This record gives sequence, C-alpha cells and structure tokens, in this order.
Amino acid sequence: MVNDVKYEVNAGFFDAIDRDRLYSAEDMNRPYRKLISNGVFATPKGTPSDNLQVFSANDEMNIIVFKGEAIIGDKWFENPSNLIITIPQNSKILTRIDSIVAQIDKTQAGRVGNIVYRQGAASSNPVHPDINAEENIIEFRLADIRVSPSCVKITQDLITDCRGSEECPWITSLIYQVDTSTLYAQWQEAYRNYFEEQQESNSNYTEEFKLMLSNFFDEEQQAFTNWFNSIKENLSEDAAGKLQVEIDNLSEIVMDAISPITTEAGEILATENGEYIVAGL
Repeated sequence: MVNDVKYEVNAGFFDAIDRDRLYSAEDMNRPYRKLISNGVFATPKGTPSDNLQVFSANDEMNIIVFKGEAIIGDKWFENPSNLIITIPQNSKILTRIDSIVAQIDKTQAGRVGNIVYRQGAASSNPVHPDINAEENIIEFRLADIRVSPSCVKITQDLITDCRGSEECPWITSLIYQVDTSTLYAQWQEAYRNYFEEQQESNSNYTEEFKLMLSNFFDEEQQAFTNWFNSIKENLSEDAAGKLQVEIDNLSEIVMDAISPITTEAGEILATENGEYIVAGL
C-alpha cells in the first residue's frame, strides 16, 4: 500500500537477479530450528530405534555404530552405513570409560560431520571424557564404553547407550515416535550375565549344602554309634551287675515283709502252685 511503513526482517528463499540474493549455509539450515529440534532421529513406529546406536560386534574389542541420522548444530548429520571401530585394550591397572561421539565441526578448517572415538582416563573412580563445548564444534555423546584392565572383548553390558540423555536428545519430529525395542540392549545383556552368575552361584551353594548335610549326618551317626556302644558296654558290665544286686536286695525286703513259713532247715514252704505259705494267711 502507498502509505505502508516497512521494516525489513529476514526471509527467504528468493530467486537471485544478478546475484543480488546470496544465502549462506546458516540461512539454508534456519528452517530446521522451528520445525525440528537438534538430536538423533527416532525411527518410524514399529521399527527398532537403532539410529546411531552403539552395539557390541561380539568380535574381541570391536564395536558397531549403526547407521542413522541426526540434526546437530542445526546441520543435518548422517552415518550412511554401519561403522566398525576397534577399541584399544586397557594397558593401565585401573578402569577407564571411553565415549563414542557424533560431531559437527563448523570451523573453517572443518565444515564436516564426524563419528569420534574419545578415550577416557584410567582411574579408581573413572568418568567419561568431556564432550566439546566450543561454539563451532557441537557434539552428542552416543555411548560410553567401560574398559577394565582385564577386558579382551567388548560385550553389550559394557556399553551404556547415551541417546535420549541431555547430552544426546531424541528427535521424534512431527510424525514419528520412539520404538524402545533396542534401547535396553545393555540392561538385557547385564541381566543375562547376572542371571547366569546367580544360577552358577546357586548351583554351587546347593552342592555345598548337600555336602554339608551329608557330612553332618555322617558325623552325627558316628557320634550316636560311639555313644550307643559305650552304653552297651556299661550295661553289659557295671549296670547289669548293679541291677541284679538291686533285685536281690528288693527280694530280701519283700520276703521280710511277708514273713513266709520256713522249716528247721531254712526252706520256705510253698503250695503245689509255687505260692509261698505265709504266717497268719
């Protein structure tokens, strides 16, 4: 309109006439900022959320960084195929934690995307290495890997999936939601190892308990046998003799109490049935 007062703002993109409209990479990436946040893309519903996930290769010290996409520093980022990385063995006497990082390098010398292996420092209380905080180098921590001095094979329970954390957020965009079927691979592997260890421990305990019971019953049986034999010996010698003396003494007392009739020769008179003839009866 004729009476309009205009205040120019940023907009685009427009056709150039004699190169009067030039756009930078930042201009090209600007629409992402409102439509899609920075982070790792989740995969379509019903498919595993394994974009840029780190897995054990089950091959000594090798790991696999799965293919996948992300928006990092408002730049699109793509790992086009599964990437195998060999983790160095730990030559120290303490454990270290290494990291796998997705990186966008915006510096003039860089202008590239990278998957970075970053080794941590061995320590009695190990922590993962820092990710970059510089303005022109933006990084997401994809995974941590715990490497002990005795480690000769990277198993899944040693890999901590960092996707979905503050250091590596998800993008679910306008359509997709997160499928969690692969998110707990480390926990599943750790649980399997724990279950097997507990099963072996319980089996060992059961065998030890059986042996302990067997030894206990053997010892108790032997102790009872020894006690019983000692009792038998006492009964056959001292106790049996003492018992007979008591019986004889009791017989004398009874005889004195009932006063049976005796002959001049001292013989006790009895009936044909063997019953004593007592005076006054």
